[in-house]
Amino acid sequence: MSKLPIRTGQLALIGRISLLFAVLAIAGLVGVLLLARPVDGDYVAMIQTLSASRAQLPGLMAVGGLLLVLGTALTTWLIALYSSFRVAGPLYRFCIDLEHGIREGQVPRIRVRASDAAQDDARYLEETVSGLYLLQDEIATAADEALRHLRDGSAEAADTEGQRLLRLTDACQL
Repeated sequence: MSKLPIRTGQLALIGRISLLFAVLAIAGLVGVLLLARPVDGDYVAMIQTLSASRAQLPGLMAVGGLLLVLGTALTTWLIALYSSFRVAGPLYRFCIDLEHGIREGQVPRIRVRASDAAQDDARYLEETVSGLYLLQDEIATAADEALRHLRDGSAEAADTEGQRLLRLTDACQL
């Protein structure tokens, strides 16, 4: 499986998400610095302030952890949403084109956006469908030739065409 290069749009999306989280982290740091007051007074006041901070620590850690989980979930959801459109779009077009080709009986032109990563897949699919149509035509020709030779009474020629027909049908089995 070949590695596809990361496109500029993907880098821009990752950059925007990273920038958003960097801004949120800086805002959180500024908030902590503004809320943390310097301890004034004697030793007893300092101990009382540290005990109050220690009592608030589990709640603050829970809130911080919840924010991290929500941020991770949001990022994962955004990347999954973006990726699903990049996958679902070409697959939908493949499906529509193949349904049209089945109805019309000809090789469909697989249309994908120029920015889609499925360009190679579309080309391989077109080549495969074209090859199957050619094989179908060869099988029909071999069957017609075998039938013509049988009607003419030429058993050897009919047998040769029958063997060719068997080889062609074996080639298209999965």
